Amino acid sequence: MNEFIEKIIATLESNGFPQKRVSLPVEKMYEAADNRGLNFNNVLEKMKADHQIDYTIETEKVVFEKSLAQDSAFGDMSKEDMMKQANDMMSSMSPEQLRALQEQFANMSEQEKADLMQKGREMGLI
Repeated sequence: MNEFIEKIIATLESNGFPQKRVSLPVEKMYEAADNRGLNFNNVLEKMKADHQIDYTIETEKVVFEKSLAQDSAFGDMSKEDMMKQANDMMSSMSPEQLRALQEQFANMSEQEKADLMQKGREMGLI
């Protein structure tokens, strides 16, 4: 399984991963795993656990992206530690900086706000 995962990762990297989301044809991925005697769903879960690669299975493709946890400035902190650090950061901001942050949020599209809220839920912050 590890060899197959390494091949997938190499393919993803050759297409701009981890800076970009990369999609591969879902049917071909299931077939390639099956030809190796592997369950593709298990491969995906191992990639997520061992390599912090998230995935979304769509009708015709599987989309890979770097795990949000790896993008986080909070690293491997617990939820409580993340909240404390966020509160500390906000309490050290000037009123102007807080207003700018509120303005930035207010100027986001509804989709951007929804995406931000979803990421917060995925991180366990909401």
